This record gives sequence, C-alpha cells and structure tokens, in this order.
Amino acid sequence: MRRQRPILVISQPPYTSVLNAVAIAGLIAALIISMYGWHVLPDTIPVHFGFDGRPNGWGSKAIVWLFPILGLIDYIAMTWLVRYPHTFNYAVPITEQNAARQYQIACSMLNWMKTELTWLMVYIDWQIVQLATASDGGLGLWFLPIVVLIILVTTGYWMRQSWLAR
Repeated sequence: MRRQRPILVISQPPYTSVLNAVAIAGLIAALIISMYGWHVLPDTIPVHFGFDGRPNGWGSKAIVWLFPILGLIDYIAMTWLVRYPHTFNYAVPITEQNAARQYQIACSMLNWMKTELTWLMVYIDWQIVQLATASDGGLGLWFLPIVVLIILVTTGYWMRQSWLAR
C-alpha cells in the first residue's frame, strides 16, 4: 500500500516570477514572429528538419501558428502542474521531513523547463521564418545536440539538488 504524501503549499523562490515573465515574453515573441511570418512567408515553407538541421520537408505556412500555440499550452500546463507537486514522481522517497524541499526543487525544475521550452518554440518559429524567406541554411548541425544538452543539464542539475536534499 502506498503511503500518502503530504499536501503542502510551496512558496516559490523570488526568481520564479522572473522566469514566468521571461516565459511570457517568449510567448509574446512567438506570437509576433508568427504574425510577421504570416504576412511575409510564401505558401510553402520548410516544416521538418533532418538531424543535420537542414529542411527535408515542406508544408503550409500555417505551421508558424503551431509554435505560439504549443508554447501557450506548455506554459499553462506547467503553471497548473506546479500546484500539485505531491503528485509527481520523485527519485528519492518523500517523507514529512523532506517533502517541502523536494516539492520546491521539483517546482523550480518545472519553471526552468517551462521557460526553456517556450524559448525553444520561439527559436524554431524564428528559424522557420528566416529559412523560408532566405531559402538557404537550416537550424544548424548543432541545434539538436545543444537542445538535448540544455534539457539534460537542467534536469541533471535539479535531480542532483533533489538527491542532495533527500
């Protein structure tokens, strides 16, 4: 039988409001890029990229609206999810003694990931507009490894914090 975790209201560190503001700025930037792109893009644009970052699939310019929408869904979902840290999976056992700190660490990780993913959407949206209007280049060979590295470093950092706070 699984023991119930304590349900706590977690106070967020001061930088959380800065991260949220940066994420909201990303949502606004993605919206502006999409509005701009809608007016300047041809009807067919690159919509898929290979591992080398070069376009290998083309489709409708309506795809530029996908990124602000995905960013908004991500922002709303993660903002809502942070309210329920007792439901998360943890790498360490949650006890009455460590629950508050573990919940705070998990919420901080989600806030960082929310901001990073929002700006990833902005970057991809911007690159698609640039590629469709310049018709040369791609996301770059280093795009995928850098994105994976950023996500792994962020997750690794917060997992280490969780492990140290067990």
